[in-house]
Amino acid sequence: MELFFMDEMRYGLMSNYRRSWSKIGKRTEWKNQQEFENGYLYSAIAPLSGESFHLIGFEDANSSNTKRFLEKLKAEHPKKHLVVLLDNAPFHKLKMLRTMEELRLVFLPPYSPQLNPAERFFEELRKTTANQIFDTLGAHEKKIEKKVVEYINDTEAVKRLAGYDWIVKQYEKVF
Repeated sequence: MELFFMDEMRYGLMSNYRRSWSKIGKRTEWKNQQEFENGYLYSAIAPLSGESFHLIGFEDANSSNTKRFLEKLKAEHPKKHLVVLLDNAPFHKLKMLRTMEELRLVFLPPYSPQLNPAERFFEELRKTTANQIFDTLGAHEKKIEKKVVEYINDTEAVKRLAGYDWIVKQYEKVF
């Protein structure tokens, strides 16, 4: 069995500002971008093993894309029973998503992003693209992909980032 936490992240060509350091008396100036071209990254994070699975480039977050993502996730783990915890987005609740064999969806309480380690993962991804202007959505995706590959190759970093104490303790009690 493998425990995953799943969510979607929207990214795009609108400016993403973060704090930065400046010399005393100098103010950092950032260019501003207000284009409304977006894409979505779907991610599933396994906080106990540090494994993660990602698909980028979706045009929308909806039930058919969620189903496609879950099918690909399951195909990556054909011999395991997957338990996927996710938020209460309306498009996550459709029956077609709950009929996949060896895959169980568990919904987190409403309005509780702090319980989903995938949200913490997305915070780190957003830091890598902050305070930058991208000419195309593809350029933004490449920057995100590069950071995602770093996390895929460093399962210990994923465990440190997503292995909340309450998750580890509850898993140990159940299994």
